[in-house]
Amino acid sequence: MWRDVYEHALDLFYQIFTSLEDQGTLNPDNQVHLYALHGSSFPKFREPSAPSEMLGTFMDLELKGINHLMNSGEDTESKAPWRILQRGNCRTNKPVQCQKEGKSVNTTAKEIEQVLGMYIHMGLVQMSSVRAYWEMETRLPAVCHVMSRDRFLKLLTVIHFQDNLSVSDDFLYIPPEESHAVDEIMVPFKGKSHLRVYMPAKPHKWGFKMWGRAGQSGFLYDFDICQGAENPDREKSEVGVTGEVVLKMTSTLPAGKNHKVFADNYFTSVPLVQHLKERGIHYVGTIRMNRMKHCTMMDEKELKKNGRGSMDFRVNQENNIVVRWYDNKAVNLISSFVGTEPVGNVKRWDRKSKTHITVPRPAIVETYNKFMGGVDLLDMLSALYKFSFRSRRWYMYIWWHTVTVAVINAWNLYRRDQKKLWLAGKAKIRCGRPLSSPEETPTPPRKRPSCSVPLDVRRDGIDHFPTWETRQRCNHFSHVYCEKCKVHLCLNKDRNCFCAYHKMK
Repeated sequence: MWRDVYEHALDLFYQIFTSLEDQGTLNPDNQVHLYALHGSSFPKFREPSAPSEMLGTFMDLELKGINHLMNSGEDTESKAPWRILQRGNCRTNKPVQCQKEGKSVNTTAKEIEQVLGMYIHMGLVQMSSVRAYWEMETRLPAVCHVMSRDRFLKLLTVIHFQDNLSVSDDFLYIPPEESHAVDEIMVPFKGKSHLRVYMPAKPHKWGFKMWGRAGQSGFLYDFDICQGAENPDREKSEVGVTGEVVLKMTSTLPAGKNHKVFADNYFTSVPLVQHLKERGIHYVGTIRMNRMKHCTMMDEKELKKNGRGSMDFRVNQENNIVVRWYDNKAVNLISSFVGTEPVGNVKRWDRKSKTHITVPRPAIVETYNKFMGGVDLLDMLSALYKFSFRSRRWYMYIWWHTVTVAVINAWNLYRRDQKKLWLAGKAKIRCGRPLSSPEETPTPPRKRPSCSVPLDVRRDGIDHFPTWETRQRCNHFSHVYCEKCKVHLCLNKDRNCFCAYHKMK
């Protein structure tokens, strides 16, 4: 479900980026689709001439060649990206989603669109609470002029993009880059949920753990939510539980195209490297010593005697190489396509001599450092303008994180296609502006507008009789009411506002 929502949102935001600069609303006739369903043709990845060739660049997207969904003969509103808005409209209006009220909230696709735009603006201007965007002292026009506070909070409590009674597994496809990193993603959450985990080494220690596969540019191609042991009774796999995660994340990669996958020692094992190699997918990653059976190498003390930059390596029968390199401490890496050669040099700070020294570095270490940071780059970009709201519904955190990632990915695609260098904040402004268009939804009038009494009526001294009425929301919540001026005024032993209000000055 989350993958389906994310990919529809990605196409929605990319269409906004490619629209005209001064256009205020979405134009369905100008949209460009970046994906197609299974069975469609896609631009193929250029097969490297050698397994060790490292391109390190994006594959050229033939955008004009994969917009055939626009010519499918369907109605405009049924096509993506409006499909996510129509889906949110239909699912949210279902009575089963409004269990407390037992009736539909009567929302529209336009309102769902505005909620997305308001969320993007809230991420740009972060406040202490959601209500602060509507308060007089801190109100944000891009939010408060679009929708009332109560309506926004109401939609947040019932919004759904998937029918709880039926779950689909359809997903869409974008041509991948050559190099991919598999790593963990944390969605911060401190509430109560059986999916919440604790990871002390992460900046956000409590939250939902997700597995993600991202390219070197930070583009997220695939992800999944960690739900613990799915089948405890199943026999243990030779690649391990974490190795199964890598296999699942790479299951959508085409086989035999020499893609490269990078991961840390939490996922890596020798059987995993061989399993991917049989599919035509190469692998580089750090590995723990207890996962390298029958592999004897120089220990860390011997490498330390030889100085920084010393290394040792072994190759198995399948031509997979294991390299141990010593810098400040020993690190173990395994690869199916790159080894120690060519050995480069890297500058390091020496504490003893207090100068920079040149340290030999094998090619496998350089390759790993270059292509391993895709998921970390995505986390950095998504955290720049993330709206830190609070909700009792745990799935809202995952949904908003999905929207944020879709905005970042659409910005990456547009920047590459249009050759324009935009900041992420500017991209989010352009993405949120047409969604939450305040021109189409003016600010509703106040329920009880204050009407001042004319001075000649107020101070004429005629027929101003106080009566005892129900207490109202005035400054002092008084029961005393002037029938002629129609205002509530205080009249007690400590304060006589009734007399002061009608007295001539």
